[in-house]
Amino acid sequence: MLTHGSHGTVIVRNNESGALTQAILIGKSSKKFDVSLKGVPLTFRRVNNRYVSTYSDLSFELVSG
Repeated sequence: MLTHGSHGTVIVRNNESGALTQAILIGKSSKKFDVSLKGVPLTFRRVNNRYVSTYSDLSFELVSG
């Protein structure tokens, strides 16, 4: 489960394909998580009890930390 105590790596899901991949957690606050997904910085914000991000017309969700 993803919490604000998480550190190190997180699992990210691509919502279009359902593919899971590992990303590096580089920062966090009470409202967002910043990760590096294969060198691409993503900021995940809480929306409807989930942490989501978009990049270049793709959407991602944090699955676990």
